[in-house]
Amino acid sequence: MAGGAKAAELIARGARLALAALFVYAGVVKALGPGEFALAIDNYRLLPFPLAAALALYLPWLEIASGLGVLWPKTRLGALSLLAGLGLVFLSALASGVARGLDIECGCFGHGHAGRPALIASLVRAALLVLVATALLWRESRVPQKGKPIVP
Repeated sequence: MAGGAKAAELIARGARLALAALFVYAGVVKALGPGEFALAIDNYRLLPFPLAAALALYLPWLEIASGLGVLWPKTRLGALSLLAGLGLVFLSALASGVARGLDIECGCFGHGHAGRPALIASLVRAALLVLVATALLWRESRVPQKGKPIVP
């Protein structure tokens, strides 16, 4: 492996580990407080409360499973696809909240700072997470698997 390829692989490993750790942590925090998370989802005023409550029960486990899936090569592509998709959903909800001038906590990591500046910071963080997940997804889909050629 050439020096540049080795450095790129180390960066990708670090990004995968960071993305996995972030989503596992966020999922665990939300799984430990589903009622608070349901209220955080409801604060966006995008869904009826029963649907927000159902999401609060299941979404944290999807985040945990997807975060762990990024670490295992056999599930990596699917997990990265899920995380990129979840990131886009989070990004959309945050953008909606910012556009409507909501003064709420993002609900991403349990209790946090409330208010427009915090919501904008969460929007930027979500955009970065989508970029990282998408870049890793693109990279992983281009890496040849054992016995499988790269399809252009």
